[in-house]
Amino acid sequence: MTNMLNPSFHVYYSKQLNQLPRSIKIDIWRRLTSQKYPLSLEQASSIHPEVEDMLNQAVGKYIKKKEHQKMKPITSNCETSLRQENEELCISKQVLEKKIEELLDLQEQYKSREVAMTKSLEESGEKVAQLSNSVAYFKSIIPDTKKALASAEKSIDLLENKCRHLEDVISAKDRKIIALVDQILSYTKYSDVTTEPETYSSNCERDLWAKRYRESEYDLEVQKKIHISGFGR
Repeated sequence: MTNMLNPSFHVYYSKQLNQLPRSIKIDIWRRLTSQKYPLSLEQASSIHPEVEDMLNQAVGKYIKKKEHQKMKPITSNCETSLRQENEELCISKQVLEKKIEELLDLQEQYKSREVAMTKSLEESGEKVAQLSNSVAYFKSIIPDTKKALASAEKSIDLLENKCRHLEDVISAKDRKIIALVDQILSYTKYSDVTTEPETYSSNCERDLWAKRYRESEYDLEVQKKIHISGFGR
């Protein structure tokens, strides 16, 4: 039992033994000295191929086990990190999708505005063309308009001259009428106004006797004063 708990491997295997814990060393020693490996204590304590093979296998397994144990927290941390990164990527993806939707909306708005601006520019171009045509037309008729204005001014001058001439004619006629009226009044003043003449010197005198005749129909005193020669008979 003491030999089982205190294995005595050869110094040649120190490198392998230094890499193994005591429990594995005891287990290897027990297996070497059991019935499966019919080695004596002396053979197990010496340089033997079976001993070397078993130690090398044990060292390889132990190193792999330690590496696996080291990898566990790393793997766990990696999984956690990957999970977090995946969640962050999902969030980033959602944010990006929302940004893409916003950009698409902005693109649609830009297209709509671009179409509206293009249409407005086309309409403005048409209006500018119309204005240019109008300006060209008005420029083309300026000489004719100037000629027409000059002709109109001449016509106005002629009409003003005619008006002045007509005013002079009317004034002359007015003076003649006034003179004629003065003559009639003068003649009437010095003639017998109570006796109707056989002939009238003017329409004014005829109208005057017609008035007297109308007045004498209802006034006996007037009939006594005037002598009607047959007016209205």
